[in-house]
Amino acid sequence: MVLVYNRLTEGYWFGPQTYCSESFPSVTHEKAFILYNFLVVYILPLLTILICYVAMLYQMGRPTVEPADHAYQGQQLAERSEAMRARISRMVAIIVLLFAVCWGPVQFLILFQGFVLGFRHSYYTYKVKIWAHCMSYANSCVNPLVYAFMGASFRKAFKKVFPFASKQRVGVSNAAGPANAHTELQFISSGM
Repeated sequence: MVLVYNRLTEGYWFGPQTYCSESFPSVTHEKAFILYNFLVVYILPLLTILICYVAMLYQMGRPTVEPADHAYQGQQLAERSEAMRARISRMVAIIVLLFAVCWGPVQFLILFQGFVLGFRHSYYTYKVKIWAHCMSYANSCVNPLVYAFMGASFRKAFKKVFPFASKQRVGVSNAAGPANAHTELQFISSGM
């Protein structure tokens, strides 16, 4: 839908420039599209991840195992469970915050330019908009890093799915053995 409203435009800001910008058939179309975009691309996903993560944290807070007869085992279980909840809560907060910070600039800039009377388009605002778009795309790159660095279970699952990514280069130690003994590992490790 975004492609329908974008056009290449010639302009003159510090010399002739070609840039891509929205071109709506009417102001009403533009404002409707901006509100739709803000709700569907920013508010709805933000609310969805907040609701899902709050439900997940709520479920984690409920006891799933009744304490054993031994008070010490129950205390250890409670301490480990609390540490895990704290770690996951931190990760969830970071993920939600990253989404809000990465997607917020482009969404609020678009709202600002669409609803503030007298907003002047310039080459500088165009550059800010490009930066804001890059921030939104960066969110997709940052999330896997958050999962990888903050979750041991994610690292274990990643190693199961991509075992070659964690293996060291293994050379052929037996000269009499077959020449292709570790070809696959050497092939993957060499980056080919």
